Amino acid sequence: MDIINEYETVLILRPTLDDAALYGAVERLEGVIAANGGELLDRDDWGKRKLAYPIKKHTKGHYVLLKFLSDAELISELERNIRILDTVVRFLTVKLGDEVDTEARRAAASSVRSERE
Repeated sequence: MDIINEYETVLILRPTLDDAALYGAVERLEGVIAANGGELLDRDDWGKRKLAYPIKKHTKGHYVLLKFLSDAELISELERNIRILDTVVRFLTVKLGDEVDTEARRAAASSVRSERE
C-alpha cells in the first residue's frame, strides 16, 4: 500500500493572463494530480498580488493554492509539468503531513470549502 502524504503547491502565474488561460493551466495541473493517483482537496484563488521583488520582469502575479493528497512519486511529475508551462512564474510545493488520515482530511477540506462559500 502506498503511503499517502498531504501537500500544498502555491503557483504564481503571469498577471497578464485572461481567465480562460489562467484556469486552463490550473485545470491541467489538477488533471496531472488526478491522473497520477492524487486527490485534490482544495483550490484557492488568491488573485493578483504585488510581488516582493520583480520576477521575470513582472511586479505582480496571480496566486493559486492547490492542496492535495498523494504519494511522493506524484510530486516529481507535477513539478515537471509546472516547469513546462510558460504561464507559471514561480511555484513552491510543501509537504504538510506524513501518512495522513485521508477520510479526516477530506472531511476537514469540505468543511473549509463550505465555510468559504
